[in-house]
Amino acid sequence: MLTPKLKQQIRTSFDGAKTQLSNYSNRSSQNKMIAEISKTLMGEYPNMNPIICVEAPTGTGKTMAYLVSCLPIAKTLKKTLIIASANVALQEQILNKDIVEAKKYSSVDFEYALAKGRSRYVCIRNLINLTEENSNSPDAFEDALLWDEKPTKSDLDELSEMADSYSSTRWSGEIDDLESPPDNSLWQKIACNRFTCNSKNCEFYNDCSFFKARKKASQSDVIIANHDLVLADIINGNNVLPDVEDCLFVFDEAHHLSQKALSHFSEGGSTEFMKTSIRQCHSAIDQIIKISKSKSSNNYIEKVDTALNELSDLLSDLDYSDDVSLFPITGIPNEIVNQTKQIFILFNSAYNDFYEHKEQWEEYTKANKIEQTTTDNLNNIIGQNNQNLSSILSLLSTFNRMPDKDKPPSSNWISRSRLANRKNNYQLNSAKIDVSSSLDQMIWSKAAGVVLTSATLTALGSFNRLNQQLGLDASKNQYLRLASPFNHNSVEFKIAKIEASPTNSFDHTEEVALALKNRIDTESATLVLFASNSQMQSVADIIEKSIDCELLIQGEYSKKNILERHIENRKKGKGSIIFGLDSFAEGVDLKGDYLNHVFIAKLRFSVPTSPIEMTTQSYLESMNRNSFMEISLPDASLRLIQACGRLIRTETDTGTITIFDNRLIQKFYGKLLLKALPDFKIIVE
Repeated sequence: MLTPKLKQQIRTSFDGAKTQLSNYSNRSSQNKMIAEISKTLMGEYPNMNPIICVEAPTGTGKTMAYLVSCLPIAKTLKKTLIIASANVALQEQILNKDIVEAKKYSSVDFEYALAKGRSRYVCIRNLINLTEENSNSPDAFEDALLWDEKPTKSDLDELSEMADSYSSTRWSGEIDDLESPPDNSLWQKIACNRFTCNSKNCEFYNDCSFFKARKKASQSDVIIANHDLVLADIINGNNVLPDVEDCLFVFDEAHHLSQKALSHFSEGGSTEFMKTSIRQCHSAIDQIIKISKSKSSNNYIEKVDTALNELSDLLSDLDYSDDVSLFPITGIPNEIVNQTKQIFILFNSAYNDFYEHKEQWEEYTKANKIEQTTTDNLNNIIGQNNQNLSSILSLLSTFNRMPDKDKPPSSNWISRSRLANRKNNYQLNSAKIDVSSSLDQMIWSKAAGVVLTSATLTALGSFNRLNQQLGLDASKNQYLRLASPFNHNSVEFKIAKIEASPTNSFDHTEEVALALKNRIDTESATLVLFASNSQMQSVADIIEKSIDCELLIQGEYSKKNILERHIENRKKGKGSIIFGLDSFAEGVDLKGDYLNHVFIAKLRFSVPTSPIEMTTQSYLESMNRNSFMEISLPDASLRLIQACGRLIRTETDTGTITIFDNRLIQKFYGKLLLKALPDFKIIVE
């Protein structure tokens, strides 16, 4: 419950923010957010979960609201506050601005740290082993298991430079702090990972950048992370963050969380990867036998190759569309299931042999003195093989598992590619289409408290879609939709008179191009949002020569560069036009005269093109449910609101939004989409 002491701490923090922040303005919606978060997390609502979803429109001051409330609450409950954002930009803003300000105004003292995944840090042991003084020549690495092929002199020079920079403290050991990061293939050989790490047994433990960061995080009251790290850490057993039960979570930009989660519950592996892995497995075993004089092992290479070739023959007979063959929700064909079972049995036997030799190696190293470099290199390879074999066994098991009729099916498909020798390589893929129960088991049912917030959380004015995606029980959680502090009624939302239906791509594109020619004010700031790259490029080709101000097209420059050039144009009093896709429909903050008019080419409906989306649609239809009403329409509503949100970023902003989509007035769902919009002045031309 909210004690008088805790209430006073929250009030003191809030009062401190009012005086410390130069740009503070009083907002009733922010006050409401602070109050509801506090009451929810402290159990003021009987028989309810300590979980609250808050839709806090731009201008609410949501970051300050959850910091003011959550910092004292986390201290009181003796929990670690985890603040997770979806993208780097917001993470950096929280780290470099919001949390720094909170240190000044908060009524409680706290320490904070930025958490990154283990693979963002160098493993000093690996780096030194690959840059030993007696290994300066690429020839010295000819038999080294860590290298797939001989390293180039450039590789060795780059590694030496990193080692020198680290030893002289010019480099922190984080890949993000390198001016010129190495290629991923090279970085993976020296990156810290859980399969090869010796932890406290490593001679470099006290100097390890990862464990230094982990120690700082363990001593911190607040940890700033991203959605991917939180999900990966929980799935892999809390290597970076505290146990879920010991955390209060704030998921900012929570509308991205379901898609992030889906990516963490998918797996894949190709037939060529499996062939390579079985060879690497036997290579590692041979090294162990050679050094430890242990008993020889069965060789599964030929059997695995034969079984995989037989599987490839079966997969070659499937029907492919754009090199993808999706299995129906009723299951995978029996002959493929049976073949993957045989491959699973072979890999399982190989793994058992590998594990036996791995244990023998561990016993041997305890009893015998071996050159450290040899031990380290072989331990690395053993760890990598353990990871590869485990992932292959997990993938194969999904392909020979019977579907559970009481649960949503997995999406299973084959991707086909062509190797350099012109042979086909087949990748087996499996992914969950519904992560709601997994999120509930991992987070919602365990966490000390959760705040899910974003400027746009609802779809069609409801939290139903969010609940469905994330597995939230609407009857057990708190939900809050805050009013915008902005005057949206000053904005004209125009539904342009247009003859062509957006489903008629050619005619619609021609009409949009002509309309833009006539409507764009080349002396002002314009953002044109497209649902497809092909339409954007076609419209640009048609109108580019007739526009007498700079046209900045996504793809021709980076997003950062486009925004910088656009702002510079406006500072010089010039007109500027941006053509963009989805990434410009959110996360773009162009205040005041930096944006006067937003054009939307058409509504962005999800077309089920990915295997996961197609499986989801098939599953819903098999249950006599309407995928358009449950998924496509709510998602289109959310995207439309986000796109419109680019225009009004401050209380004084105004302007015009024009959409070239007659479905808003011709289709039954148009009224639903318009009703869900902010209180714009809607004009039907």
